[in-house]
Amino acid sequence: MKAFRKFAGLLFALVFISPSLLAQAWLFPKGGGTVTLSYQNLFIREHVDGNGKPFDLGHIISNVISVDTDYSITDKFAIKVGVPYVASRYYGAYPHQLSLDDGKYHSTLQDVTLHFRYNLTNRAVVLTPFFRVGVPSHDYEYFAHSAAGKDQREYRFGMNVGRRLDPILPKAYVQGHYSFGIAQPVLDIRMKRSYSEFQFGYFLTPRLTLLGSGQWMYSHTGGKADFQALLEGDPYGGLPPPVWPHHDQISKSTLFDVTGGVAVTVKPSTDVFASVGKSLHGTSGHLNAAVVSIGISRSFGTRFETTTTQNGPGPAADSAFICTCPKLN
Repeated sequence: MKAFRKFAGLLFALVFISPSLLAQAWLFPKGGGTVTLSYQNLFIREHVDGNGKPFDLGHIISNVISVDTDYSITDKFAIKVGVPYVASRYYGAYPHQLSLDDGKYHSTLQDVTLHFRYNLTNRAVVLTPFFRVGVPSHDYEYFAHSAAGKDQREYRFGMNVGRRLDPILPKAYVQGHYSFGIAQPVLDIRMKRSYSEFQFGYFLTPRLTLLGSGQWMYSHTGGKADFQALLEGDPYGGLPPPVWPHHDQISKSTLFDVTGGVAVTVKPSTDVFASVGKSLHGTSGHLNAAVVSIGISRSFGTRFETTTTQNGPGPAADSAFICTCPKLN
């Protein structure tokens, strides 16, 4: 556990001082942007308690289709809008409620997200602070293993950082972000979470890019359910009965996921991408045994470039960041 905390601290430091992600550091020129259609399949095999101990409380399969549009209003200011459609099913001996955890797929729209970002500098190190708001698309069910999400508003403030790695690795770049999130209060508990993400990209050829990324989430507030008590017959997982239906919303959870994949430029305005990932560590929540992502991203309003620019190989100012992170975390 100490080793993980040291690693998480190092990860946080690396992300904060050099890279950028979900809302990217590089912006398109005025009037340019992308539309990205992606599909993810997530398989959850284990729950983990507050100490990271795994429990088999049933399995969850989620299929997520997302459409994201990123548009630069000016050369400095951009907006990104997205909404996922989620179809999930749970199968196991510990359903939260049979209406949704009945072994069948249940589907619905999840949360609408808006990212506002403003580029401060576009030199060797790119700095782009952002504000993100997530609002449930409607009042969906949150108390179920197969629930689409937490049905909570959340506001995040953060910083994107990006850099090409020339002259050391002229065909590579890194980007990432850190953000602090504040969620809608539940039972007088206002969840506060830290999020950090990073991506490394390497242009193997002018058309083929290798991608590696990581995502880390840490809850500063919240409570912990006792899954051992659940296995021993306590229907409320060691929590007071009024709290149990909200345990996913106010869980003091952590999660660290990694992914690896490729992106292929099929034409100057179009990329297709695929990746595979999994959770390496987590507490008080779910572990992603596998996350498979595929998608297509198409630019508009300006030429899409990811090869050689006047500053050397690397993501151009009008190139898209392809996020292959799990959509449900």
